[in-house]
Amino acid sequence: MNLALSNVTGGASLGSVSNAVLTILDNDPRVKSIFINIFGGITRGEEVANGIIEAAGRIDLSHPMVIRLDGTNADEGRELLKPHLSDKLQMEPTMLSAAAKAVELAASA
Repeated sequence: MNLALSNVTGGASLGSVSNAVLTILDNDPRVKSIFINIFGGITRGEEVANGIIEAAGRIDLSHPMVIRLDGTNADEGRELLKPHLSDKLQMEPTMLSAAAKAVELAASA
């Protein structure tokens, strides 16, 4: 199994989150799913959500992406993501369920 990592630190902006997602997608063609696990303190949930939405809108999302969003303004972020959810963009409530879903989707790809 291949693992691609990117790190956005506290206070990340929409652009830095979007660039991190795009970097993962462009990093390795063997990536089969993307797991985004955010527990925001300084980085707010709506900024993360907007960055994910922007990145997903700039590319043809061919890899399933699973998001777990918690922390500061996570409720707002989850609400922003809801209209964009699909078989390619999924959201899970816990880190464990999101990781399991990302592995399941990668295995079936």
